[in-house]
Amino acid sequence: MPATKKKSEKEDPCWSGYTQEGMKTKDGKKVPNCVPEKKSASKKG
Repeated sequence: MPATKKKSEKEDPCWSGYTQEGMKTKDGKKVPNCVPEKKSASKKG
């Protein structure tokens, strides 16, 4: 029987500090589009 992840754990395909923003195509495959998390709103002056 193959090992499975716990259902209670949130499955996050991105590294720590990154968040998924939809999907993108890479080498003909759909992969998660992971972008750095925004700590605060950017201020434009």
